[in-house]
Amino acid sequence: MKAVEVKNVSFSFGDNTILENVSMGLEEGDFVGLVGPNGSGKTTLAKNILGLLEPDSGSIEVYGRSPKKAQKEGLIGYVPQHYKRDHHFPATVEELLRISLMFDGVNQSYELLEELGIKNHLTEKFESLSGGQQQKVVTALSLLKDPEILVLDEPSVGVDIKSQKAFYSYLDRIREDRGITILMISHDIGAISRHTDEAIYLNKSVCCQADTKELPGILEETYGDDFRHYSHGGHDHD
Repeated sequence: MKAVEVKNVSFSFGDNTILENVSMGLEEGDFVGLVGPNGSGKTTLAKNILGLLEPDSGSIEVYGRSPKKAQKEGLIGYVPQHYKRDHHFPATVEELLRISLMFDGVNQSYELLEELGIKNHLTEKFESLSGGQQQKVVTALSLLKDPEILVLDEPSVGVDIKSQKAFYSYLDRIREDRGITILMISHDIGAISRHTDEAIYLNKSVCCQADTKELPGILEETYGDDFRHYSHGGHDHD
């Protein structure tokens, strides 16, 4: 059984077509990168897989279930690029953890927080943390209930290079230990090339799905000089 199977999915906002006849799949335990230009539908596709949006046509299954059912069963963890929070609720990191776990089993998160470099921030207000620290906390929250699939939307944005290395090292470890399946949206082709097994290039529809090692050549052949726009400063340039 595939972890995720998307068949002929189309999605529009009003008259604006965002996804058109998209088909792709994730094998259990794979680490797959989802790349494409701004406005290509990457986050929209992720939200359809998560059950936060429903396709106009086509079908999506997550371990043979509908996305909403998979979400209710705790099969999917999600780390959004922009974490929406109530600025009038000044919770500490530990309070957020306790709320997420319904006041049960919070100690299991301490090792995770230490690995992500944020254990010393437990008593700090979430709002007082840097963008990178907040992203790590949200990642920890998404992993607390041991999901089978983790969806990451631009996880390296606002995170320094040292912390990125630690973060990706942790992802490699949980894949090995838990067999978790990971789908990562990123503009950083360097990170995709280094850390994922396979890459999907999306621009409203799936243009290609290939072994990660083949992706830089495919993009350079397709876009020529424009390929430089898919690499971010501070990372390896491909």
